[in-house]
Amino acid sequence: MSALQKLADKLTSPKTALRNHPDAREFHEKYPVVIKEDCLGHMSNQHIKSIILETGDAQGRKTNVKAIMTHWLMHKQETIFAEICTQALELAEKNGPHKIDMQTSECWGAVYREGDFTQSHDHWPQLWSWVYNVECCSECSPLVFPTSSYKISPKEGTMILFPAWVLHSVPSQTCNHDRIIIAGNIMNMQLNPV
Repeated sequence: MSALQKLADKLTSPKTALRNHPDAREFHEKYPVVIKEDCLGHMSNQHIKSIILETGDAQGRKTNVKAIMTHWLMHKQETIFAEICTQALELAEKNGPHKIDMQTSECWGAVYREGDFTQSHDHWPQLWSWVYNVECCSECSPLVFPTSSYKISPKEGTMILFPAWVLHSVPSQTCNHDRIIIAGNIMNMQLNPV
């Protein structure tokens, strides 16, 4: 098991989630959920789809994503993933309250088949998380923010950016075709200077 996988397992453990801390309190606050349409063209999406399918499952459903999931660092291996990460960084810079140096910490692809889902989780201590819809229909499982009852139906070519500490999930895929996404996290470079 890689060091990154061990860290991911540790950070996704229910006992380490801040919301499970014995001194946790409930808050009702508003956070931005930014949607950007038409990030890439159809041909790029087909290329991304083929990369994700060719890469295959590297996680064995051991993460919160109970679907086919690539390794965590696709942006370091595939130029088109790096391009999507750049768009996510630009969106984060445009929508953040302060200008800070940020970088992509992880980027992965996932394929949801009928019955696949993602458990409710967050990405603390990251700043921003995002999802890019590669292939889907409006009836595919939405991105759900369970503490707010807010959900977003997927639309091909659309990126959704949200604060990484906000709980999110994907209910069981009911469509009998693939729902394919790229997702990633953005961190403050001061926490991990490169």
